[in-house]
Amino acid sequence: MSETRKKLVIKAFAKMDKSGDGVITVDDMMGVYDPKFHPKFQNGEMTRNDVFREYLKNFEAENSVDGKVTLDEWLDYYSGVSISIDDDAYFSLMMYNCWGVKACD
Repeated sequence: MSETRKKLVIKAFAKMDKSGDGVITVDDMMGVYDPKFHPKFQNGEMTRNDVFREYLKNFEAENSVDGKVTLDEWLDYYSGVSISIDDDAYFSLMMYNCWGVKACD
């Protein structure tokens, strides 16, 4: 991943890590991600915390699913995303649309 992309990914991590402790947890997600449109939340099958835990699993390494996403796991996830995007401008736009972070911030 280029340095420009890596900086964007780190900014997004910092935005999610509300506690600033270097780990994204369910508690960090409370003010950042709203599960009200998740179908399983809407039908009562999942609680807000269940939705958050499921979401965090996307970023965790397969062998360490613990409900906590480290910066290394976050970077690893976005390295995989980055491989599929050829253009830095498009990657930047995607990160802005997802997380509201810009390269020039």
